[in-house]
Amino acid sequence: MIAKQIMEADRDALLSCDVVVTLLDGAQVDDGTAWEIGYACAKDIPVIGLRTDFRLCADSDGGIVNAMIQGSVLGMCRSADEVLGVLGAPGQEMASAQPM
Repeated sequence: MIAKQIMEADRDALLSCDVVVTLLDGAQVDDGTAWEIGYACAKDIPVIGLRTDFRLCADSDGGIVNAMIQGSVLGMCRSADEVLGVLGAPGQEMASAQPM
């Protein structure tokens, strides 16, 4: 696949989502993940951030990732179990993630 096909496939997959869970580990958030968060946010698709990395890479007080990323997600989770708790059972309304 060429770059444009990859982007279009990713974009189309995002449009089919009810919610997006993003893995935010690493020294910096992955460029593609950042794009996906921005696109989902622009399309009013809820985004949950998952960061299991102990390193902080924030530029705001109390943040654990870049302020633009953290401000775009409903909340941040620190484990997969926490994400599952936020998502809830099928047919239930999504719970709030921890604002960080």
